[in-house]
Amino acid sequence: MSCYATPDQLKRRLGVVYEAIYESDEDAVSDLDDARAEIDGCIVKRYRVPVTAETAVALLQGWNLTLAEERAYSRTAGSEYAEKVSSRVARVRKYLEMILAGTFQLAGAEENPDAPGAGMTLVQVSEPVFTRELMKGF
Repeated sequence: MSCYATPDQLKRRLGVVYEAIYESDEDAVSDLDDARAEIDGCIVKRYRVPVTAETAVALLQGWNLTLAEERAYSRTAGSEYAEKVSSRVARVRKYLEMILAGTFQLAGAEENPDAPGAGMTLVQVSEPVFTRELMKGF
């Protein structure tokens, strides 16, 4: 599976701890694949995966690195990581929830026509003014 991010990008993100966490790049690829699966599992309900639109891929790359970073730190003894990592992970998952809810869009990403509800439009309207009950006597 090809990821939105590479082991070299994850190495730059993690810095010196990369070598302490990963024995080989294959382990990093595993974490990147897991993170991508989480992302694609959410966005496939709205978009074709893998997403190839350049602007969306740039965003997904950061999300892929953030979620893989969480997995990297969970490999270490104690499994604790900085609050800033935790808040970035929470923010990514919030965006994924927003995509599922339809309140956030990936710019340029191709809609998934096979997704449940694809092509469906939901409209919220006010209460009817002229109903049988309200019109009684007229």
